[in-house]
Amino acid sequence: YLRPLYDALYDMVDPEGAQRLLERNLVEVAPLAFMRGRAQPVDRKVLTPTGWQEIGTLEVGDLVIGSDGTPTPVLGVFPQGRKEVFRVATQDGSSTLACAEHLWTVKTLDDKKHGKPGRTLQTSDMIGSLRRHHQRFYELPMLSAPARFEPQDVPMDPYALGLLLGDGCITGKTTPTFTTADPELALALDEALDGIDVVHKSGVDYVLKKHAHVGRGGPTNPVTGVLRELELIGTDSKTKFVPDEYLLNSPEVRVALLQGLLDSDGGPVTQAARSCRIQYTTCSPRLRDDVVFLVRSLGGVAYVRTRPAEGRAPGVARGRDIHHRADAHILDIRLPEGIDPFRLARKKAKYDFYGPGRPMRMIDSIEPAGEAECVCIQVGAADSLYVTDDFLVTHNTLNASFIILDEAQNATAEQMKM
Repeated sequence: YLRPLYDALYDMVDPEGAQRLLERNLVEVAPLAFMRGRAQPVDRKVLTPTGWQEIGTLEVGDLVIGSDGTPTPVLGVFPQGRKEVFRVATQDGSSTLACAEHLWTVKTLDDKKHGKPGRTLQTSDMIGSLRRHHQRFYELPMLSAPARFEPQDVPMDPYALGLLLGDGCITGKTTPTFTTADPELALALDEALDGIDVVHKSGVDYVLKKHAHVGRGGPTNPVTGVLRELELIGTDSKTKFVPDEYLLNSPEVRVALLQGLLDSDGGPVTQAARSCRIQYTTCSPRLRDDVVFLVRSLGGVAYVRTRPAEGRAPGVARGRDIHHRADAHILDIRLPEGIDPFRLARKKAKYDFYGPGRPMRMIDSIEPAGEAECVCIQVGAADSLYVTDDFLVTHNTLNASFIILDEAQNATAEQMKM
């Protein structure tokens, strides 16, 4: 009874072309009840212009972030009941949950070799074929542009905040200080902070003093006041974090903040005959996660590893051993072309000379994860993609679906084409 459907398809597209469309899942023939079975558990996160939101709380008309970083409306929400789900994980440690019929837009090794645009597959289609000759076989799309959150005013220049989160002492016990072996950074900090003079103290140490004309007994040090407002006063190398008003802001604010963090505590890493990656280190688990968020929100990838303090050989400062008191979290970062991670001249020159690598995400594993209450959404994006957990780009329910009713086998060829 499906024969008339294929006859009409072969009339509109030559049989070989139609077969290619069917093989790549660009055209799919499916029972009506199956067409909205592509789902995620209701507690999975979806990226919106105001941050993460559980997919189960979305309603028609809400906005989510599409693959181009811009908001796209939710056109439909379809509860699916309880379904078997799988954990789909990528090589950078990201993961999310989805049902067996959930759709993914991917490029295979063959697609990349022959310059093809990719294909849309179900979760179940990829199980058992994730590698070819030990190479990961399926590449997921990345954000093609930075995610666009709702812009908001911030109380401190984002680059200056990044520098202070990296190399500033903001415990609140003394006047804020800044430590750097690059006078260029001290000058940049001085220019970025209103009402503040960055004064060289000794060696690599600088003090952030309020302008001399304010005098004693005047207003609080402006930097201390802003950091108190941001709830950063009292934090140290193990507890620093990026305030939400900087994380969920325009791409320009996020890039400037990341540049401050990388100019102070990061740097380019080069290898012979390879593009340049970026490495960043922090002792704060929360700051680690915030930097990962910044990188992913700009279309990059970040690999995280931890060096435990216990058992590590001590460092040396001025000839004496310094024992490590906290674990070190190391991030290996790749950012897309067009996003400059550094302002500091020596780091920028090295990064520009070797050039950035292309960030990519390959599916590493798909494992059963039990059952969960699931929901399916339809979004208005032209490519039908939206951003879910860990900034993974995934597919919504079938768009542009045509429903052919029962007894269609009795329709004429022209009626079938219509």
